[in-house]
Amino acid sequence: MSVPDTVRHGSKQVIFESYPTLRYNYGMTDIQAAVGREQLKRLPEIIARRRELADRYRRMLAEIPGLELPREPNWARSNWQSFSVRLPRDRDQRAVMQYMLDEGISARRGIMCSHRAEAYRDLPLRQPLPHSEQAQEHCILLPLYHDMTEAEQASVAGALKQACAIR
Repeated sequence: MSVPDTVRHGSKQVIFESYPTLRYNYGMTDIQAAVGREQLKRLPEIIARRRELADRYRRMLAEIPGLELPREPNWARSNWQSFSVRLPRDRDQRAVMQYMLDEGISARRGIMCSHRAEAYRDLPLRQPLPHSEQAQEHCILLPLYHDMTEAEQASVAGALKQACAIR
């Protein structure tokens, strides 16, 4: 990644990271594995809480004109690892994210397109993927974590509503 997480999270400006070289990261330390095993015991509780938060986001954000909310198909259940929204067509992704950051709320781009990454720029089979590219340019991930309070979630929703209303 072109920018470490610590720099991106500490910045007062929105930073879009890039991936200039192809790398692999398969490693997990013994400590990470031990923590993961303990967290798995809480998985049902964590997922249930994340589902509650996703439902609350959908209710809070439904009134924002042009905002597309994620849908859960009848045949599947999400663990809501992320809550991605597609911004109204006339909203600039970076400007919305910067407004939210100025309000103390960190959002991320909703999708990364591997075929656009610098590491793959010289591949002969590189093809445009218009749906993925539109998602990369118009979607953002809202903060979502199982310990999130109602006040924090209301703050995120309020900032997004204001950011989408600015003309």
